[in-house]
Amino acid sequence: MRTASTEGAATKTQAPARTRPAVPLWMCSAVVAALLFAFYNAHEARVTKTTIQQTRTALEKQIELQRESAREMVLARREALVLTDAKSLKIAMPAGNKDLPMLQATWSPEFGLVISGQRLAPPPGNRTLQLWLIPKATGGKAIPSLTLRPGPDGEFDLLVANPPDSPGAIKALAISEEADGGSPQPTTTPIWVGAVGTK
Repeated sequence: MRTASTEGAATKTQAPARTRPAVPLWMCSAVVAALLFAFYNAHEARVTKTTIQQTRTALEKQIELQRESAREMVLARREALVLTDAKSLKIAMPAGNKDLPMLQATWSPEFGLVISGQRLAPPPGNRTLQLWLIPKATGGKAIPSLTLRPGPDGEFDLLVANPPDSPGAIKALAISEEADGGSPQPTTTPIWVGAVGTK
């Protein structure tokens, strides 16, 4: 009897321990699929963000080009008004150096002043050409105006839409070579000078 109960106790103690159930395969697949979907979404979000930024940059460039084109159109129309105005004064601006081409100024009391010329060599370095209005008043200082470098083809086309004075108060126009950005007063001898007459 003792043997039987001992064997029974041994049998009880040798019973296999319970194990946790294995994770179902479908659950592993679902987790992997969820991770892949998350990575895909993150990648697509980055691609979309980059595409939006590129589109925005291209659109901003296009808008700026349109604005620049509109500005050029306005200036071209203003210049045409100056050149065709019956009240405009024609002012020849010969150079002090006979080897340099002459400039031609056209001044409309209503629409502004245009100075143009061809075959001009650009000033050296960062120098530029600056327009000056010389007043008739005794002792009057030269009035600084706009600056412009000739284009690569030597073309010079300067429009002053709103001159600081009227043709009747100015005795001459002059252009000198100045530092980039212009000067408050001429620092060099004018290269071109033209007397402003009256009609």
